Amino acid sequence: MSKQPSKRLWLLTSAALMAALVFFVLWASVSQQPVVEVQVDGTTCYFTEPSFELRWIHSVEKQWWEEQYQRTDDGLLLTTTYFEAFGAGTPSTEALAPTKKPGYLGYQINEKLPSLNWVVSRLTKGELNYADHRLLVHEWAPDYSEVTITPKTYHLIDRLQKDFCHELASDGSR
Repeated sequence: MSKQPSKRLWLLTSAALMAALVFFVLWASVSQQPVVEVQVDGTTCYFTEPSFELRWIHSVEKQWWEEQYQRTDDGLLLTTTYFEAFGAGTPSTEALAPTKKPGYLGYQINEKLPSLNWVVSRLTKGELNYADHRLLVHEWAPDYSEVTITPKTYHLIDRLQKDFCHELASDGSR
């Protein structure tokens, strides 16, 4: 009789493990996580933080320009823009944003975009910042390369196939 309980225990354990495996596979196939996907010069990476900043040196004013974005369910929201110098083409009809840095002027923009295409060069020193990560995008690709920033929803398998942006080397290589 001692063999009977061992066999029953083994069958119950096997059935529980199979059920757990089926549950995990189903969960992995349906669970999704919102991310921001970045594509530049053949490299694709992502980050999960809902907000980020683009920062570059303006080609005419030669001063830093910063834009803050928020990931939304249906795109990106450009919330504010900050700059050190005021010149031609600078928006001036929007409400002033709270000053985040001494010497900067900011405007509240609140413009929705489905995605963002951004051209970078070494001269403008374009960078993408999120959480505590500073990504020097201008070092990833040749001058005048287009960076595509898109809000997406990744399944677990998508996340396993792509890298976090901050895990890439500064030149965008793996």
